[in-house]
Amino acid sequence: MNKISRPLLFTLLAVLILAVVGSILASGPFHSAGGPTLMLFDEDLSDSALGWAIAIPILVFVGIVVTAVLAGAAVITVIALAFAALLVVLAMLLAFTPFAIFLAIPVLAVYGLVKLVQRDRRQIASAG
Repeated sequence: MNKISRPLLFTLLAVLILAVVGSILASGPFHSAGGPTLMLFDEDLSDSALGWAIAIPILVFVGIVVTAVLAGAAVITVIALAFAALLVVLAMLLAFTPFAIFLAIPVLAVYGLVKLVQRDRRQIASAG
């Protein structure tokens, strides 16, 4: 198929599907007192296939917009939860910092003492 006939075929197929769905919604089991109604300027167009052919693309567009908005909200929620989890971990680390300092001071003192003794031993060994 060439470049013109393929988009034309898909457009005609979309219009045909739109007309069929509009006809089904305008008649049949959906047309009842509790079923969907299509009102425009105080006039009921729910028994008109043309009215549904106008409404269906609008409903599809609204569905796409709602889906995009909800997906964006979900992404923002996931980012906020990840940030909150990171902050909880950082807060826990910050809470344990005094304990780490309390334990690090004696450990560093012992390490320094060991290094001093090693240095003294090296000086004695090199002098003698």
